[in-house]
Amino acid sequence: MDQLKQELEKDFGFKIQTWDVIKHIKNSSFVARVVTNEGIQYALKSLYIKPERQLFIATSEYLLSQRGVRLALPIPTLNGDLYMIYNRVPYVLYQWIEGKGSRLQDRNDLESIVEVMAQLHHASRELDYPPDVKIYDHLHWKKEYKQRLKSLEVWFSKHKKSKSEKDVIINSNLSFFYKIGKKSLKELQKSSYQDYMKDLVSAKSLVHGDLHHKNLIYKENVLTLIDFEDVRYDLPSKDLLRIYSMYTKKKPFEKKTFRSMMKIYNDNNPLSPEVKSIVSIDLLFPHIFERMLRKKKYARMSIDQLNFMILQEKKKSLFVYNHYFKKQRHQERGNILD
Repeated sequence: MDQLKQELEKDFGFKIQTWDVIKHIKNSSFVARVVTNEGIQYALKSLYIKPERQLFIATSEYLLSQRGVRLALPIPTLNGDLYMIYNRVPYVLYQWIEGKGSRLQDRNDLESIVEVMAQLHHASRELDYPPDVKIYDHLHWKKEYKQRLKSLEVWFSKHKKSKSEKDVIINSNLSFFYKIGKKSLKELQKSSYQDYMKDLVSAKSLVHGDLHHKNLIYKENVLTLIDFEDVRYDLPSKDLLRIYSMYTKKKPFEKKTFRSMMKIYNDNNPLSPEVKSIVSIDLLFPHIFERMLRKKKYARMSIDQLNFMILQEKKKSLFVYNHYFKKQRHQERGNILD
């Protein structure tokens, strides 16, 4: 650790007064709070990832900050690099952001976060990356959907005879989500997603990848984004699904809240009709239910929590289906972002 400190002082040109390791999981993540002799505070982070991936993350953060996005800014080394290498691992020095994690207690909290999200996505359009930066996209949705559907099949084959109360509850609902997933895949294959991937529909935008209230620091009525480790080019549904699933952990699904969330998003980051349609497909797909099984999240839930979570996901799926896909059969227009 002393050698890491010395390398940090050499690359950034300051002396360390205090050093506090906040998180250290071997070969996974490292976070330390650094205070210089001048009293300036920083956060030193490493994700133990390839330098090209770290360069994309840090460059994205820097470019977004230039567009006015409030985030923890990466600090360049004396040589102008956005990360330093120690033991063949990239480390990034960030501004230290004071404050508390944002709240997600009510509809106002949700809408405030979605507004920040939409502004982030809007600011990320047509960013000008240097030629040496490798651009990272999300896995092609067709492959992703097929993988997730296979995941549901595998889970069922392993648990179909289980007498566990949780397994019985999940099995009784799995068919519904599997059918919804198949419907989503079918709609995706008919959609303009391929054109979007080729940049023929509209400019692509970044998604945070892990946008929830704990990754937004709140101070003096200002929200600052942190932890862009999953940032990539994708569609906004990925961030919308993440925050809404966090919200409905304790809050019941309400049509008016969902509609309001989507309206606020579209007011701050207007999307083309084609992109709105693709977003609707992704909001229909049972990402949250499948992730709960794949990550074994249900193991830490009570029976009541499990039933509540499944019910909210069902209600969300039915609303998206009825409001967009069912209506589309008659009108060939309209979507949940209208």
